[in-house]
Amino acid sequence: MSARGAQSPPLGRRPRRARRSSLVWTAGILVVAIALAVLAFVPLLRGGGTGTEGTLVGQAAPAISADDLTGRRWTLSDGGGRLVWVNFWATSCEPCRTEMPAMQRLAEAYGDRLLILGLDWGEERSSVAGFARRYAIGYPILLDPTLGNFYRWASGTGLPRHYFVDDRGRVVREVIGPLAPARMAAILSDLIGPPSA
Repeated sequence: MSARGAQSPPLGRRPRRARRSSLVWTAGILVVAIALAVLAFVPLLRGGGTGTEGTLVGQAAPAISADDLTGRRWTLSDGGGRLVWVNFWATSCEPCRTEMPAMQRLAEAYGDRLLILGLDWGEERSSVAGFARRYAIGYPILLDPTLGNFYRWASGTGLPRHYFVDDRGRVVREVIGPLAPARMAAILSDLIGPPSA
């Protein structure tokens, strides 16, 4: 066949095979990107895992020294062999308001095997006292006006924060973010068994 008889594609148009190939590559890249995004967000959708990992897990718990609403000074040694649940919270934190009544019920259910210390994030005493009354919180609510306690424990911001300290003074669980009541109960059951009868 002579060169004059051969037909070449019109200028500005790619052959169909090249277009199809590039569409397949683009679709493949898109599928891989979506799969990676789903894998990255699955732990967030499940609620953040078990809470056993964190920068403080396995380490000696940082110190706490703070006054409650009556002026009594509290430290971790007030745990007296109990599991101590340290919770940093604020009245302006919606998840904190949601989870604290469930924490109160667990404090009552576990009695003298559990001490919850709720450290408020630098708010005015009157606001904190009003909140504790409104939600009938009976476990110690501590004031941290300078945030000195908070920054001994936390490397960043964000509330709520939950730390579980064993009778040897070691952090055994760390949960940054809200805890659903069922997850709270599961953590406590795993660490100190079922509630008192």
